[in-house]
Amino acid sequence: MDDIMGISRKIFMMAVALLLCLPAHAQLFKSNLKKANKYYELHAYKQAIPEYLDALKRNKDDIEALSKLGDCYRYLNQLEEAAQNYARAMQVDRDKVEKSQILNYAHVLKGLGRYDEAKSWYQLYARTENEEVGNHYMQSCDFAKSQQNSPSSYQITNEFINTNTGDFGAAFYGSRQVAFSSARTDIQRSGSSGGKIANQLYKANVSPSGYLESPAYLNKRFSAEFNEGPATFSPDGRQVVYTRNNFVDGTRQIANSGMELTIWTAQVGNDGEWLNAKAFPYNGTGYSTGQPSFSPDGGALYFTSDRPDGFGGFDIYVSYWNGTEWGAPENLGPVVNSQGNEMAPYFDGTMLFFASDWHPGMGGLDIFRAEQNNGRWLRIYHLGNTVNSPRDDYGFIYDSFRNIGYFTSNRLGGRGNEDIYRVTRTADNIVLRIKSAADGSPIANAVVDFTNCGEGVYQTDSRGTYSFQAVQGLNCQVIIKKDGYLSSTVQINTVGTNQNKEYDVNLSRLGEAFSGRIINYTTRQPVDGAIITATNQQTGSAMEAVSDANGEYLLALSQYAVYAIRFSKGGFRDLNSIVRTEDGFDRNILGVTYLIPSTDIGQDPGPYIPDPGNPVRPGEGTGEVISGYSVQVAALSSAALGNKFDNLKSLGDVYTVNESSKYKVRVGVYPSRADAEKALRSAKSKGYTGAFIVQEAGTTG
Repeated sequence: MDDIMGISRKIFMMAVALLLCLPAHAQLFKSNLKKANKYYELHAYKQAIPEYLDALKRNKDDIEALSKLGDCYRYLNQLEEAAQNYARAMQVDRDKVEKSQILNYAHVLKGLGRYDEAKSWYQLYARTENEEVGNHYMQSCDFAKSQQNSPSSYQITNEFINTNTGDFGAAFYGSRQVAFSSARTDIQRSGSSGGKIANQLYKANVSPSGYLESPAYLNKRFSAEFNEGPATFSPDGRQVVYTRNNFVDGTRQIANSGMELTIWTAQVGNDGEWLNAKAFPYNGTGYSTGQPSFSPDGGALYFTSDRPDGFGGFDIYVSYWNGTEWGAPENLGPVVNSQGNEMAPYFDGTMLFFASDWHPGMGGLDIFRAEQNNGRWLRIYHLGNTVNSPRDDYGFIYDSFRNIGYFTSNRLGGRGNEDIYRVTRTADNIVLRIKSAADGSPIANAVVDFTNCGEGVYQTDSRGTYSFQAVQGLNCQVIIKKDGYLSSTVQINTVGTNQNKEYDVNLSRLGEAFSGRIINYTTRQPVDGAIITATNQQTGSAMEAVSDANGEYLLALSQYAVYAIRFSKGGFRDLNSIVRTEDGFDRNILGVTYLIPSTDIGQDPGPYIPDPGNPVRPGEGTGEVISGYSVQVAALSSAALGNKFDNLKSLGDVYTVNESSKYKVRVGVYPSRADAEKALRSAKSKGYTGAFIVQEAGTTG
């Protein structure tokens, strides 16, 4: 009995002791959580993590601690650990987890490349919080999966100068150097920073092979005082515009991670020192402005800012130099900017490269390029799965002439927190052969004008050839000129997959070109501005011409060749035809072409009558058969009409058709047989008693 009483007393005492300890245990948990939250609010995520871990030792199911611990790991790019803690919070009580954490968990899963899992959590977010945002990111997961095995024209290499810290923000510095920012410690710091400076500006030489080497301070005096980078330089190298930041090495440079940015400007002296540093006039309180980039002409400055009245978080803006000062920032608009974050712009004079966490991508920040026309941004393109990864990819710069560029990424497999990657593009080998259309002889010293492609003007060699390397995305008209010859154009399109492409361009001497004319099928008026594309069916080479105010155009066609000719004009249905040049003596074989206005599509074209001289048949190409009626008044051995048939011009267009070695003179074309019969009666009254009705036929494209 005494033993039982003794045991009971021990159990009672232990229970009392446990109850007495509970308040102390709870107090320790609250203390850890409070301290962790303080670090969290200060964006000191590395210091917050051990406090959250201690708090969770005392209360392993606390949703706030689990969620914020997941945030800390997410901001430090430790996504596996972030996913684990978000998942634990969801398992404790998903309904009590803040809805924003569901979105963050999905972002982390996407950053890990676990797209199917991420999609399910985006779906939950769409159902419980924001349908638009959730559905958008669900579609982005589908896009990411489609990109995983897609071919890319880019090749990337991790730069040798990267360290185990953050190296980022590459910018071209002169012709043979690159400036960048780094938290490296392998170079003796200048000045006394008290250990607070996380990143400073450096420069590196570009080796002949394109790799960066021999890093050194960009500007010792300035780099001793502030966190700096990235920077950009005016074309003449006399002005530098740079970012002052509060980056902490190891913390992702993304929105909401606590980063604060301001832009500063300075003059570059003869000795390379920076002078007269001053704040950009459009910095502001309560928001960031940073990551500047000069336009190639130095007249514009592109940058990112999360200032009020944008489209989302960070947007991309441009400020123009008016000769004395920078103008007010202009938002680039909703094609580039989104309700997410757009950052790190780089404008090469034609295209804008930037990073976004909203436009469909692989995960984190992805790199895109935007195209414009007449100053308006029209569309954007994802740079693919080599440049982009499930992690953060940004700060893309590229010199298309040298086919070399750089960008920043914190992807797996790097050397440090952020690394600089070198990028090149596969290029097609393009050969242009310029020949005489009359005899095929090469034309030396012909002008090859790449102005439409944003490049210069060159000449063919003694063999009439000009060759060059063209990266993916070249899509423009090259103009070929030579004194005494009609100019010609050739459309160059490249896919950048190391293809060898050869283009034969024929130039006709003045007076030797093949002429044609385009008429509106409905109004019988000339069609100007129509684009005529002639593709040689044997060689695949193509040329283009544009009709003038009289509907007339000229093409330099080769002898004994077959051409597929396409006629295009806005507001009209495209038309395809086949032309055989034979010996080339007949310069009028192109004849008159009738284009049907788009508003007339759908009218009954009537029966199809085969043309022995034209192999095109119904169903070929992509179009439908069209036809009309003409009045044939004569058959001649020559195409020269002179003014013999001028009295018929009041009835319609007078033209010739080459059939069976004869030139059939016809008037028309009329949309209905009734119209043709009316014209026939008029022609007979004018003395053409042998005239009769024929049907004209062709194939729309």
